[in-house]
Amino acid sequence: MLLTEDISDVELKQRWRLYWIHCIFEFSNIKLQKMSWIEGSQEWPSSFDECMSAYFDTLALDDAYVKAIEAGNVTKEEATAANAFHIRTLLYDEPSENPEMILNDPEWMNVVESANEFWDYLKETVTSQREIDLMNKLEKDFC
Repeated sequence: MLLTEDISDVELKQRWRLYWIHCIFEFSNIKLQKMSWIEGSQEWPSSFDECMSAYFDTLALDDAYVKAIEAGNVTKEEATAANAFHIRTLLYDEPSENPEMILNDPEWMNVVESANEFWDYLKETVTSQREIDLMNKLEKDFC
């Protein structure tokens, strides 16, 4: 028996999208990164490796959104808007395992800036009330 038999496809897609929004938010928020990666926040426990793994592995975005579009998790427009952020993140090579060095790396700042641009796009285009509420809560709690 599959664990998801009792969960509808709609609910699975919504959960995927909410997790995706969380991931994009973490990439876009240097304050949150410092809080979680360096200070060890209990509110948002994470690390550089966990952030990268959540986005590429958990969300299965190693294929530049091909499967996410096919599954109906994102639109082609959203995938296109995510492209610059996605490529910068995919190509990022951290200078050290030390999170302070990563957060001070100009190349990482390019990733964060690109994630911010994508976050702004999502804020303007997302229409699901559940997603809007999540985005507003994340900004209220961590900005």
